[in-house]
Amino acid sequence: NVPFFLRTGKRLQKRQSEIIIEFADQPFSIFGAVANHEPNRLIISLQPDESIQLAMMVKEPGSGMTLHPVKLSLDLQSSSDKRRAEAYERLLIDVIKGRLTHFMRRDELEAAWMWVEPILDGWEALGDKPRRYSAGSWGPAASSALMAREDLSWFEES
Repeated sequence: NVPFFLRTGKRLQKRQSEIIIEFADQPFSIFGAVANHEPNRLIISLQPDESIQLAMMVKEPGSGMTLHPVKLSLDLQSSSDKRRAEAYERLLIDVIKGRLTHFMRRDELEAAWMWVEPILDGWEALGDKPRRYSAGSWGPAASSALMAREDLSWFEES
């Protein structure tokens, strides 16, 4: 019963691909109510800058019971001073060199369609379709409303 939300678009406010895993709060905390409580999150940034970040609330050192946010970061951009090729550049280089590792095989493509077709069929059955949104925004208002119904918000909106 873990909710999974995907927001995708071609003209969103920022060009980025991220996987954000927000960990559920414990049903009971020995720290009581915490001011400025932030959820514990694992943030995996795929593009444009590759990084992994673990953001979590930790107890301050000492005898008190105060929590504060701490971030542990692995920034892959700073691991080398060489310029990294962007996604499409890497694909074009792979095409030129004949490397197929970043391209889907036929069985992978068929598996992807097996996952997507029920969504398309559901939209058709409901007479629904993807929502339009203004270029440069974070997407249609319906995406924020969807999250609000679950008492959640998108990472950029929180």
